[in-house]
Amino acid sequence: MSRVRVYLGCSLDGHIAGPEHNLDFLSEFTPDLHAPAGGLGFTAFLDAIGVLLMGRRTYQVLLDHDAWWYGDRTVLVATHHPLPPAPGGGHAVAVSGPIQAMIAQAKGAAKGKDVYLDGGDLVRQGFEAGVVDTFCLTVLPLVLGRGIRLWEGLDGRTDVKFDPPVAYGGSMIQISGHVVKR
Repeated sequence: MSRVRVYLGCSLDGHIAGPEHNLDFLSEFTPDLHAPAGGLGFTAFLDAIGVLLMGRRTYQVLLDHDAWWYGDRTVLVATHHPLPPAPGGGHAVAVSGPIQAMIAQAKGAAKGKDVYLDGGDLVRQGFEAGVVDTFCLTVLPLVLGRGIRLWEGLDGRTDVKFDPPVAYGGSMIQISGHVVKR
């Protein structure tokens, strides 16, 4: 059965993007996503992923950087507008509706593999709707002070069971856990 998983990097003060949705700080601390010392690398994480569900702003970052890290996996983009083609020949499809409906669609397309939920707003919606199963947050050694906070705007409580934290890539910490379903 497909799980809904979150994999994000954030600053020590909980920012997943800087001012103006700037993500440059992430690349300062992740010179080699494919072979980090310890922790869960992005490539290993993607091995279990069948489909991604991301927000339109997250997709725009891919367009702005002409980047596509997902191979031949389908990326579902939450939007009510037509999508520009994915960079590098990637496959992106527009979806809309309540988070539960989009997750159901993603699970159906994942063919038994997991769903990667990406983008601050969708991640918050996923936690509030109780559809997130596991998460891995990589905490970077900096305080941004301003930007987009991961947990900003959450209205409800989510209980989690943490795995032991792991040193990652020499200077970062990964915090992983499972959402406790009530």
